[in-house]
Amino acid sequence: MGRYPLKKAIGEFVKARKAYYAPTSLTTTESVLSTVEREYADLRATNPELEADPANWGEREVMTILLAMRQNGVARNTQLTRVSALKQLLRFVGNGAMDKMRAKSPQVFPRQETERKPSLDEDQLSKVLTASDSIRGWRGECIRFVAWTYAYTGLRLNELRMAEYADLDTKAWTLRVSHPKGERTYGTQRIVPIPEPLRSVITRFLSVRERELARKGLFDTKPLVFAYNPKRPVTKQTVQRWKVELEGMSGVEFTMHGLRRTYGQNLLNRGVALESVSLALGHSSTLTTEKHYCRKNADSARLEIVRAFEESTPPSVNSPLIDRKKQLPGYA
Repeated sequence: MGRYPLKKAIGEFVKARKAYYAPTSLTTTESVLSTVEREYADLRATNPELEADPANWGEREVMTILLAMRQNGVARNTQLTRVSALKQLLRFVGNGAMDKMRAKSPQVFPRQETERKPSLDEDQLSKVLTASDSIRGWRGECIRFVAWTYAYTGLRLNELRMAEYADLDTKAWTLRVSHPKGERTYGTQRIVPIPEPLRSVITRFLSVRERELARKGLFDTKPLVFAYNPKRPVTKQTVQRWKVELEGMSGVEFTMHGLRRTYGQNLLNRGVALESVSLALGHSSTLTTEKHYCRKNADSARLEIVRAFEESTPPSVNSPLIDRKKQLPGYA
């Protein structure tokens, strides 16, 4: 496969998937595998006995990569992402080494963290949203819009970032998720409601957006949110910079995914059924929602139990069913 067989395999792998995966997913996968390729080149420089062609890799090559990630302090979630991409690449080139290793020694692979990460409480969320209100100009309107929308719709980072103007319906107050996670494979479009607290934010954003387009000599543009170039959606890096700015202003550390979890938890706390919360978040199963996002808290559960007994009619003390037990054998 030439002088750089791993790099060539990655290129062929990405090219073969173009018809089935969204461009953002492909870019992410290619970036992850390119990082693996660069680090593996460094490993081979000190361990020339390692096989260069991924089609011929065995347990030695895979273990070398796994151990290097641990020794270099690579975060567990990053390790999981790299292992997943590498497994798909090896399958693509007809190499089942990693699958055999996982079946024989699953303990050598990084484990998925199953602990549910915390969401923001009401005070923390209020500080973040209040901070977004104080930033001026078009940039400030964008920051305000994305912060409030993530918090009140539970959209994933790319689902809002890639949203189009046509997806927004201000008559029915809904937003169509036209670019869901896994949109070319397992993902399906869904409609999310826009609750009352968010509507005034959206109305103001659309008004300023119209003025910004007019200032640039445009009547309209496809992306709902844009930063500098109206014809391109805001980048992930820009949204992350906005997030860091809000952290500094509010004194609250958070992630955009944390706002998604906060949305789900707030719905549960307000009595929305778990099945409805799961559908709103775009999950195929309520197990995913409970395991990784949100779960009814103990106080809400206790209130529901008390309410259930208050609303039911207890049996009467003089009930015939109770009196009849005296007629049963064994009763005096």
